Amino acid sequence: METEQADSHKMDFNATEEEEFGFSRNYFLAKEMGSSGKKSARKLSDINVVDEQELREASANIEPKHQNDIADLINSYKSLYPKWVFNLRCGFGLLMYESEVHFYSSICS
Repeated sequence: METEQADSHKMDFNATEEEEFGFSRNYFLAKEMGSSGKKSARKLSDINVVDEQELREASANIEPKHQNDIADLINSYKSLYPKWVFNLRCGFGLLMYESEVHFYSSICS
C-alpha cells in the first residue's frame, strides 16, 4: 500500500514537473516567435550628440542647490563611518539608498 502511494506521488510530481517544463518551453517559444519578425528601429546613430563645449557651458551655469543639506549629509556619513566599519567587521552587510543607511545580517556568513 505504501509503495503504491509513493509511486502515485512520484507520478504526480513527474506530471507536474513535465507540465511546468512544457509551460516554460512554450512561453519562451512564443516569445521567440512573436519577436522574431519585429525589430527595434532604435539605433545609436539616432541619438543627438551634444557638443562638448556646449555641455561645459551649460554645466557651468547650473546653480548649486541644497548646499546645506549636502553638507549635513556628508558630515553625517563622516560621523557614522566608525559605526559602519564596526558593523561590517561584525559580519553585517551595508545597504545604502537615498539618504538612509541600513545594516543587514548576511545570509551567507
